[in-house]
Amino acid sequence: MDLAYTPEEEAFRARARRWIEENKPAGEGRHDYESLRAWQRRLFAAGYLGAAWPKEWGGAGLSDIEQAILNEELTRARAPAPLGSMGISWVGPAILRFGSDAQRQRFVPRLLAGDDIWATGYSEPGAGSDMYNTQTRAVRDGAAWVINGQKIWTSLAHASNWYFLLTRTRSDGHKVAGLSVFLVPMDAPGIEIRPTKMITGDSEFSEVFLKDVRVPADSLLGAENQGYEIVSSALIHERSGIASGIRFDHGLERLLATARREGVAGDPVWRQRIAELATKARIMRVMGLRVLSDQLHNRFNPHTSAAMKCIATRLSQELSEAGMEIEGYHGLLFDPDRAADEGVAANWCGRFLYDRSMTIAGGTSEIQRNIVAERVLGLPRR
Repeated sequence: MDLAYTPEEEAFRARARRWIEENKPAGEGRHDYESLRAWQRRLFAAGYLGAAWPKEWGGAGLSDIEQAILNEELTRARAPAPLGSMGISWVGPAILRFGSDAQRQRFVPRLLAGDDIWATGYSEPGAGSDMYNTQTRAVRDGAAWVINGQKIWTSLAHASNWYFLLTRTRSDGHKVAGLSVFLVPMDAPGIEIRPTKMITGDSEFSEVFLKDVRVPADSLLGAENQGYEIVSSALIHERSGIASGIRFDHGLERLLATARREGVAGDPVWRQRIAELATKARIMRVMGLRVLSDQLHNRFNPHTSAAMKCIATRLSQELSEAGMEIEGYHGLLFDPDRAADEGVAANWCGRFLYDRSMTIAGGTSEIQRNIVAERVLGLPRR
């Protein structure tokens, strides 16, 4: 891999960095949905959303490496994620790859512009993140599909108007072979959303109940029973990227500032522990480059993203645990209003509490370990 950027790529980086600094909102404000939607629209108007997507579907037609540089610069600037970031990260790429021209025309430009916000329905009460055991069922009824089931841990369901929904459409044969994905309006009759109160006091996740939800035949994404391939492809986009390494660098900067403030920066035990966290952060950066290389060379490797998800989840938790320990009794204080923006001045408690959810978000760590054990290490399934 050539890790050097061309002069043209560095010029693009400089333009993107300048624009981001001049246009990003103040603070992170992850609960101010209208502000995040407005930020998304500014990014879209500037050609900085879906930058590597085809122009005919609303993208900017840039290269994949320019998209990666843009992601890196947005993260480096601590710019907030747009309101529709989940749809942009993996629903949009899935529709572009597996959707019909009519679906691309209908959904992709609105997704980028912030007119449509997408939630994703994978996990279930009896299956967790194990796609093999998906029980939500879609049955063909003439020109429509009828969907029944329940999903849990659906992020931002209450703020979304479309659902990227994994269902079972066939029971015979291998469990993976009977999965399909549907594009479902969240206001369809028969859908009920119940927000789940988190330990932080937020309700970012929801349970979603589907009872006799009827959707037209063209709501099916890709081919019938192609759902496993579609979701696996989408999750690669969720779990990968060089920007993740920068996020951990930010976490380390904050941890070091906390250590200096609390007078433990010179303590040999804490210096060793922080050095170990820095090493893991660098590993994440290098793994992100490896995944970027796979993307640039059109290599489909969901197993690497499963390993990255496990490492990233644990590293996030280790950073916030360390911050809590350094702060001592002060670290136990939690102010939801200050924690909402995750500012540098806020203590670590809010971050620590939120990071508990990372074990579940994007696929449970247990399932990711099974994937690595079976498909990377070749261990037998018991």
